[in-house]
Amino acid sequence: MPIADPAHPPPGCAMEGEAAHRSWHPLEMFPFFTRWSPGPLRDLVYTFFFNTVMALVFTAFAALFGEPANLVRQFVVVFIFSQFIGYAIHVLYRIADVVIPSAVRRATATRWVYFLVIPIIGVFAGYWLAATALDWNAMRAEMFTARGMLSILVVACIITGILMAIFVPRDRAARAQVRAARDEARAIAAEKEATLARMQLLEAQVEPHFLYNTLAHVVSLIDAEPDVAKRMLDRLIVLLRATASSANRSSTLGAQLDLLRAYLDLITLRMGSRLKWSIDVPPELSPLSVPPMLLQPVVENAIKHGIEPKIAGGRVDVTARRDGEALVLTVADTGLGIRATRDPRSTGLGLPNLRARLTALYGTAAALVVADNEPTGTRVTISVPLPAAD
Repeated sequence: MPIADPAHPPPGCAMEGEAAHRSWHPLEMFPFFTRWSPGPLRDLVYTFFFNTVMALVFTAFAALFGEPANLVRQFVVVFIFSQFIGYAIHVLYRIADVVIPSAVRRATATRWVYFLVIPIIGVFAGYWLAATALDWNAMRAEMFTARGMLSILVVACIITGILMAIFVPRDRAARAQVRAARDEARAIAAEKEATLARMQLLEAQVEPHFLYNTLAHVVSLIDAEPDVAKRMLDRLIVLLRATASSANRSSTLGAQLDLLRAYLDLITLRMGSRLKWSIDVPPELSPLSVPPMLLQPVVENAIKHGIEPKIAGGRVDVTARRDGEALVLTVADTGLGIRATRDPRSTGLGLPNLRARLTALYGTAAALVVADNEPTGTRVTISVPLPAAD
Protein backbone atom coordinates (compact mmCIF):
# COMPACT_ATOMS: atom_id res chain seq x y z
CA MET A 1 0.00 0.00 0.00
CA PRO A 2 1.93 3.01 -1.23
CA ILE A 3 1.60 6.00 1.07
CA ALA A 4 2.29 9.54 -0.08
CA ASP A 5 5.14 10.67 2.09
CA PRO A 6 4.08 13.86 3.86
CA ALA A 7 7.66 14.71 4.64
CA HIS A 8 10.16 15.76 2.05
CA PRO A 9 12.00 12.79 0.61
CA PRO A 10 15.62 12.22 1.49
CA PRO A 11 18.17 13.88 -0.81
CA GLY A 12 18.82 10.67 -2.73
CA CYS A 13 15.33 10.72 -4.22
CA ALA A 14 14.70 14.45 -4.21
CA MET A 15 12.98 15.95 -7.23
CA GLU A 16 11.46 19.36 -7.88
CA GLY A 17 7.82 20.17 -7.29
CA GLU A 18 5.03 17.79 -6.46
CA ALA A 19 6.98 14.89 -7.94
CA ALA A 20 9.31 15.16 -4.98
CA HIS A 21 6.59 13.86 -2.67
CA ARG A 22 6.15 10.53 -4.38
CA SER A 23 4.38 7.54 -2.89
CA TRP A 24 6.47 5.42 -0.58
CA HIS A 25 5.69 1.79 0.12
CA PRO A 26 6.09 0.30 3.62
CA LEU A 27 8.22 -2.52 2.24
CA GLU A 28 10.85 0.03 1.23
CA MET A 29 11.96 0.09 4.85
CA PHE A 30 13.86 -3.06 3.86
CA PRO A 31 16.82 -2.38 1.50
CA PHE A 32 15.92 -5.42 -0.61
CA PHE A 33 12.73 -3.73 -1.81
CA THR A 34 14.40 -0.48 -2.84
CA ARG A 35 16.24 -1.99 -5.78
CA TRP A 36 13.23 -1.62 -8.10
CA SER A 37 12.04 1.78 -9.27
CA PRO A 38 8.66 2.96 -7.93
CA GLY A 39 5.69 2.45 -10.23
CA PRO A 40 2.00 1.43 -10.17
CA LEU A 41 2.66 -2.21 -11.07
CA ARG A 42 5.50 -2.56 -8.59
CA ASP A 43 3.38 -1.02 -5.81
CA LEU A 44 0.50 -3.38 -6.57
CA VAL A 45 2.84 -6.36 -6.27
CA TYR A 46 4.39 -4.96 -3.08
CA THR A 47 0.93 -4.40 -1.59
CA PHE A 48 -0.04 -7.99 -2.35
CA PHE A 49 3.09 -9.21 -0.60
CA PHE A 50 2.50 -6.88 2.38
CA ASN A 51 -1.15 -8.01 2.65
CA THR A 52 -0.06 -11.66 2.63
CA VAL A 53 2.39 -11.03 5.46
CA MET A 54 -0.38 -9.33 7.45
CA ALA A 55 -2.62 -12.35 6.82
CA LEU A 56 0.08 -14.65 8.19
CA VAL A 57 0.47 -12.42 11.27
CA PHE A 58 -3.27 -12.38 12.03
CA THR A 59 -3.54 -16.12 11.43
CA ALA A 60 -0.66 -16.69 13.85
CA PHE A 61 -2.43 -14.51 16.44
CA ALA A 62 -5.63 -16.49 15.96
CA ALA A 63 -3.77 -19.77 16.39
CA LEU A 64 -2.04 -18.59 19.56
CA PHE A 65 -4.88 -16.84 21.34
CA GLY A 66 -8.05 -18.22 19.71
CA GLU A 67 -9.77 -21.57 19.67
CA PRO A 68 -8.12 -24.38 17.67
CA ALA A 69 -9.45 -24.38 14.13
CA ASN A 70 -8.61 -25.40 10.63
CA LEU A 71 -5.56 -23.17 10.08
CA VAL A 72 -5.61 -23.54 6.31
CA ARG A 73 -9.25 -22.47 6.04
CA GLN A 74 -8.67 -19.74 8.59
CA PHE A 75 -5.66 -18.46 6.65
CA VAL A 76 -7.67 -18.40 3.41
CA VAL A 77 -10.39 -16.29 5.02
CA VAL A 78 -7.90 -13.93 6.67
CA PHE A 79 -5.94 -13.77 3.40
CA ILE A 80 -9.05 -12.62 1.51
CA PHE A 81 -9.87 -9.99 4.12
CA SER A 82 -6.24 -8.80 4.22
CA GLN A 83 -6.13 -8.36 0.45
CA PHE A 84 -9.37 -6.35 0.38
CA ILE A 85 -8.30 -4.22 3.35
CA GLY A 86 -4.78 -3.67 2.02
CA TYR A 87 -5.90 -2.68 -1.45
CA ALA A 88 -8.64 -0.45 -0.02
CA ILE A 89 -5.97 1.44 1.92
CA HIS A 90 -3.80 1.40 -1.22
CA VAL A 91 -6.56 3.03 -3.32
CA LEU A 92 -7.43 5.55 -0.61
CA TYR A 93 -3.83 6.72 -0.36
CA ARG A 94 -3.69 7.02 -4.15
CA ILE A 95 -6.83 9.15 -4.13
CA ALA A 96 -5.56 11.24 -1.22
CA ASP A 97 -2.30 11.76 -3.09
CA VAL A 98 -4.27 13.44 -5.88
CA VAL A 99 -7.05 15.16 -3.92
CA ILE A 100 -5.26 16.43 -0.80
CA PRO A 101 -2.76 19.24 -1.47
CA SER A 102 0.82 18.30 -0.73
CA ALA A 103 1.16 21.25 1.65
CA VAL A 104 -1.65 19.77 3.78
CA ARG A 105 -0.08 16.32 3.75
CA ARG A 106 3.26 17.75 4.87
CA ALA A 107 1.89 20.08 7.54
CA THR A 108 2.70 19.03 11.11
CA ALA A 109 -0.88 19.55 12.27
CA THR A 110 -2.42 17.30 9.61
CA ARG A 111 0.09 14.61 8.63
CA TRP A 112 -0.63 12.46 11.68
CA VAL A 113 -4.37 12.65 10.96
CA TYR A 114 -3.47 11.64 7.43
CA PHE A 115 -1.67 8.57 8.76
CA LEU A 116 -4.47 7.65 11.18
CA VAL A 117 -7.74 8.28 9.35
CA ILE A 118 -7.03 6.69 5.96
CA PRO A 119 -6.07 3.23 7.36
CA ILE A 120 -9.18 3.21 9.60
CA ILE A 121 -11.46 4.06 6.67
CA GLY A 122 -9.61 1.48 4.55
CA VAL A 123 -10.19 -1.27 7.13
CA PHE A 124 -13.93 -0.60 7.26
CA ALA A 125 -14.14 -0.45 3.47
CA GLY A 126 -12.06 -3.62 3.07
CA TYR A 127 -14.21 -5.53 5.60
CA TRP A 128 -17.36 -4.55 3.77
CA LEU A 129 -15.93 -5.49 0.35
CA ALA A 130 -14.58 -8.84 1.61
CA ALA A 131 -17.90 -9.73 3.25
CA THR A 132 -19.69 -8.82 0.02
CA ALA A 133 -17.30 -10.91 -2.07
CA LEU A 134 -17.78 -13.91 0.22
CA ASP A 135 -21.54 -13.24 0.30
CA TRP A 136 -21.47 -13.10 4.09
CA ASN A 137 -24.52 -10.96 4.54
CA ALA A 138 -24.65 -11.65 8.28
CA MET A 139 -21.13 -10.33 8.80
CA ARG A 140 -21.88 -7.32 6.64
CA ALA A 141 -24.88 -6.53 8.79
CA GLU A 142 -22.95 -7.15 12.00
CA MET A 143 -20.32 -4.61 10.93
CA PHE A 144 -22.68 -1.78 11.87
CA THR A 145 -23.47 -3.11 15.33
CA ALA A 146 -21.57 -1.83 18.36
CA ARG A 147 -19.78 -5.16 18.77
CA GLY A 148 -18.87 -5.34 15.07
CA MET A 149 -17.63 -1.77 14.86
CA LEU A 150 -15.52 -2.27 17.99
CA SER A 151 -14.01 -5.44 16.55
CA ILE A 152 -13.19 -3.74 13.26
CA LEU A 153 -11.84 -0.71 15.07
CA VAL A 154 -9.46 -2.93 17.05
CA VAL A 155 -8.17 -4.43 13.80
CA ALA A 156 -7.88 -0.94 12.31
CA CYS A 157 -5.89 0.25 15.31
CA ILE A 158 -3.51 -2.70 15.01
CA ILE A 159 -2.92 -2.00 11.31
CA THR A 160 -2.60 1.72 11.95
CA GLY A 161 -0.15 1.03 14.77
CA ILE A 162 1.99 -1.07 12.44
CA LEU A 163 1.97 1.65 9.80
CA MET A 164 2.75 4.30 12.40
CA ALA A 165 5.64 2.23 13.74
CA ILE A 166 7.03 2.20 10.20
CA PHE A 167 6.31 5.78 9.18
CA VAL A 168 6.96 7.82 12.32
CA PRO A 169 10.70 6.97 12.50
CA ARG A 170 10.99 7.30 8.75
CA ASP A 171 9.20 10.64 8.77
CA ARG A 172 11.57 11.97 11.40
CA ALA A 173 14.61 10.59 9.61
CA ALA A 174 13.44 12.04 6.27
CA ARG A 175 12.91 15.47 7.80
CA ALA A 176 16.31 15.32 9.49
CA GLN A 177 17.89 14.39 6.16
CA VAL A 178 16.12 17.26 4.44
CA ARG A 179 17.30 19.73 7.08
CA ALA A 180 20.85 18.40 6.75
CA ALA A 181 20.64 18.59 2.93
CA ARG A 182 19.33 22.16 3.09
CA ASP A 183 22.09 23.16 5.50
CA GLU A 184 24.66 21.54 3.25
CA ALA A 185 23.18 23.25 0.17
CA ARG A 186 23.26 26.61 1.94
CA ALA A 187 26.87 26.00 3.00
CA ILE A 188 27.86 25.02 -0.55
CA ALA A 189 26.09 28.07 -1.99
CA ALA A 190 27.76 30.35 0.54
CA GLU A 191 31.16 28.81 -0.18
CA LYS A 192 30.59 29.18 -3.92
CA GLU A 193 29.65 32.84 -3.51
CA ALA A 194 32.64 33.41 -1.27
CA THR A 195 34.95 31.70 -3.76
CA LEU A 196 33.53 33.79 -6.61
CA ALA A 197 33.96 36.97 -4.57
CA ARG A 198 37.55 36.00 -3.74
CA MET A 199 38.30 35.29 -7.39
CA GLN A 200 36.83 38.63 -8.46
CA LEU A 201 38.88 40.39 -5.81
CA LEU A 202 42.04 38.53 -6.78
CA GLU A 203 41.51 39.27 -10.47
CA ALA A 204 40.99 42.94 -9.64
CA GLN A 205 44.28 42.93 -7.74
CA VAL A 206 46.25 41.65 -10.75
CA GLU A 207 45.10 44.42 -13.14
CA PRO A 208 48.08 46.23 -14.79
CA HIS A 209 49.67 48.32 -12.06
CA PHE A 210 51.93 50.21 -14.42
CA LEU A 211 49.16 52.33 -16.00
CA TYR A 212 49.86 55.52 -14.07
CA ASN A 213 53.63 55.16 -14.43
CA THR A 214 53.24 54.72 -18.18
CA LEU A 215 51.04 57.81 -18.52
CA ALA A 216 53.52 59.81 -16.47
CA HIS A 217 56.31 58.59 -18.75
CA VAL A 218 54.31 59.61 -21.83
CA VAL A 219 53.81 63.10 -20.38
CA SER A 220 57.55 63.45 -19.83
CA LEU A 221 58.26 62.50 -23.47
CA ILE A 222 55.66 64.64 -25.21
CA ASP A 223 57.98 67.63 -25.65
CA ALA A 224 61.34 65.88 -25.92
CA GLU A 225 60.41 62.79 -27.97
CA PRO A 226 56.87 63.19 -29.32
CA ASP A 227 57.18 60.22 -31.72
CA VAL A 228 58.11 57.86 -28.86
CA ALA A 229 55.30 59.30 -26.72
CA LYS A 230 52.81 58.72 -29.57
CA ARG A 231 53.97 55.12 -30.03
CA MET A 232 53.62 54.52 -26.29
CA LEU A 233 50.07 55.86 -26.36
CA ASP A 234 49.24 53.64 -29.35
CA ARG A 235 50.55 50.56 -27.57
CA LEU A 236 48.75 51.57 -24.37
CA ILE A 237 45.46 51.79 -26.28
CA VAL A 238 46.08 48.32 -27.74
CA LEU A 239 46.87 47.05 -24.26
CA LEU A 240 43.74 48.54 -22.69
CA ARG A 241 41.56 47.11 -25.48
CA ALA A 242 43.10 43.67 -25.00
CA THR A 243 42.62 43.98 -21.23
CA ALA A 244 38.95 44.87 -21.66
CA SER A 245 38.35 41.92 -23.99
CA SER A 246 40.01 39.53 -21.53
CA ALA A 247 37.87 40.63 -18.58
CA ASN A 248 35.46 37.73 -19.07
CA ARG A 249 35.41 34.75 -16.73
CA SER A 250 37.43 32.84 -19.29
CA SER A 251 39.55 33.72 -22.32
CA THR A 252 41.67 32.02 -24.91
CA LEU A 253 45.40 31.60 -24.67
CA GLY A 254 45.76 33.50 -27.95
CA ALA A 255 43.87 36.50 -26.54
CA GLN A 256 46.12 36.54 -23.50
CA LEU A 257 49.20 36.41 -25.70
CA ASP A 258 47.93 39.44 -27.64
CA LEU A 259 47.57 41.24 -24.32
CA LEU A 260 51.06 40.15 -23.32
CA ARG A 261 52.62 41.34 -26.60
CA ALA A 262 51.01 44.76 -26.20
CA TYR A 263 52.31 44.97 -22.64
CA LEU A 264 55.84 43.90 -23.58
CA ASP A 265 55.90 46.30 -26.54
CA LEU A 266 54.97 49.11 -24.17
CA ILE A 267 57.58 48.16 -21.59
CA THR A 268 60.21 47.84 -24.34
CA LEU A 269 59.52 51.42 -25.43
CA ARG A 270 60.14 52.49 -21.85
CA MET A 271 63.19 50.32 -21.11
CA GLY A 272 64.75 50.30 -24.57
CA SER A 273 67.54 47.80 -25.19
CA ARG A 274 67.55 46.70 -21.55
CA LEU A 275 64.58 44.40 -22.25
CA LYS A 276 64.44 41.51 -24.70
CA TRP A 277 61.53 39.12 -24.92
CA SER A 278 60.09 36.22 -26.88
CA ILE A 279 56.83 34.29 -26.99
CA ASP A 280 57.02 30.72 -28.28
CA VAL A 281 53.58 29.11 -28.36
CA PRO A 282 52.42 26.56 -30.96
CA PRO A 283 49.50 27.99 -33.00
CA GLU A 284 47.27 25.00 -32.19
CA LEU A 285 47.30 25.98 -28.50
CA SER A 286 46.06 29.53 -29.08
CA PRO A 287 42.30 28.68 -29.16
CA LEU A 288 42.46 26.86 -25.80
CA SER A 289 40.30 28.37 -23.06
CA VAL A 290 42.26 29.45 -19.98
CA PRO A 291 41.49 31.56 -16.90
CA PRO A 292 41.81 35.34 -17.46
CA MET A 293 45.00 37.18 -16.48
CA LEU A 294 46.98 33.95 -16.25
CA LEU A 295 50.31 35.08 -17.75
CA GLN A 296 50.15 38.83 -17.22
CA PRO A 297 50.93 38.91 -13.46
CA VAL A 298 53.83 36.49 -13.90
CA VAL A 299 55.46 38.58 -16.65
CA GLU A 300 54.83 41.79 -14.71
CA ASN A 301 56.47 40.20 -11.69
CA ALA A 302 59.50 39.15 -13.73
CA ILE A 303 60.04 42.62 -15.16
CA LYS A 304 59.26 44.66 -12.06
CA HIS A 305 61.27 42.60 -9.57
CA GLY A 306 63.79 40.79 -11.76
CA ILE A 307 64.80 42.84 -14.80
CA GLU A 308 64.08 46.52 -14.05
CA PRO A 309 66.28 46.59 -10.94
CA LYS A 310 69.13 44.94 -12.88
CA ILE A 311 71.46 47.49 -14.47
CA ALA A 312 72.10 45.34 -17.54
CA GLY A 313 68.44 44.44 -17.89
CA GLY A 314 67.56 41.01 -19.20
CA ARG A 315 65.07 38.99 -21.20
CA VAL A 316 61.75 37.27 -20.66
CA ASP A 317 60.79 34.11 -22.54
CA VAL A 318 57.23 32.80 -22.55
CA THR A 319 56.55 29.25 -23.75
CA ALA A 320 53.60 26.89 -23.80
CA ARG A 321 53.34 23.16 -24.43
CA ARG A 322 50.92 20.31 -24.05
CA ASP A 323 51.88 17.67 -21.49
CA GLY A 324 49.36 14.83 -21.58
CA GLU A 325 46.08 16.25 -20.25
CA ALA A 326 47.70 19.45 -19.00
CA LEU A 327 48.69 22.79 -20.49
CA VAL A 328 52.11 23.89 -19.21
CA LEU A 329 53.04 27.57 -19.40
CA THR A 330 56.51 28.81 -18.53
CA VAL A 331 57.79 32.35 -17.92
CA ALA A 332 61.57 32.46 -17.60
CA ASP A 333 63.58 35.62 -17.00
CA THR A 334 67.26 36.43 -16.66
CA GLY A 335 66.74 38.98 -13.90
CA LEU A 336 68.14 39.10 -10.40
CA GLY A 337 66.62 35.78 -9.33
CA ILE A 338 64.31 34.69 -6.53
CA ARG A 339 66.46 35.56 -3.51
CA ALA A 340 67.53 38.97 -4.75
CA THR A 341 64.02 40.06 -5.78
CA ARG A 342 62.40 39.77 -2.38
CA ASP A 343 61.54 43.44 -2.04
CA PRO A 344 60.19 44.19 1.47
CA ARG A 345 58.21 47.11 0.00
CA SER A 346 56.33 44.85 -2.39
CA THR A 347 52.78 43.82 -1.57
CA GLY A 348 53.56 40.36 -2.92
CA LEU A 349 50.02 39.93 -4.26
CA GLY A 350 50.75 38.78 -7.81
CA LEU A 351 51.87 35.16 -7.58
CA PRO A 352 50.08 34.28 -4.30
CA ASN A 353 46.81 35.58 -5.75
CA LEU A 354 47.36 33.68 -8.98
CA ARG A 355 48.01 30.51 -6.98
CA ALA A 356 44.80 31.12 -5.01
CA ARG A 357 42.82 31.61 -8.23
CA LEU A 358 44.17 28.38 -9.68
CA THR A 359 43.28 26.49 -6.49
CA ALA A 360 39.75 27.93 -6.53
CA LEU A 361 39.28 26.92 -10.17
CA TYR A 362 41.03 23.53 -10.35
CA GLY A 363 41.89 22.41 -6.83
CA THR A 364 44.93 20.13 -6.82
CA ALA A 365 44.73 19.61 -10.60
CA ALA A 366 46.63 22.88 -11.17
CA ALA A 367 50.12 23.87 -10.04
CA LEU A 368 52.32 26.96 -9.89
CA VAL A 369 56.02 26.35 -9.33
CA VAL A 370 58.64 29.07 -8.82
CA ALA A 371 62.27 28.02 -9.25
CA ASP A 372 65.72 29.37 -10.14
CA ASN A 373 66.47 29.84 -13.82
CA GLU A 374 69.83 28.87 -15.30
CA PRO A 375 72.24 30.62 -15.41
CA THR A 376 70.38 33.43 -13.65
CA GLY A 377 66.89 34.67 -13.00
CA THR A 378 63.58 33.03 -12.16
CA ARG A 379 61.43 30.40 -13.84
CA VAL A 380 57.69 30.21 -13.13
CA THR A 381 55.79 27.17 -14.41
CA ILE A 382 52.00 27.02 -14.48
CA SER A 383 50.18 23.76 -15.15
CA VAL A 384 46.40 23.69 -15.68
CA PRO A 385 44.11 20.91 -16.98
CA LEU A 386 43.34 21.09 -20.66
CA PRO A 387 39.75 22.18 -21.30
CA ALA A 388 37.34 19.41 -22.28
CA ALA A 389 36.93 18.98 -26.01
CA ASP A 390 33.61 20.30 -27.39
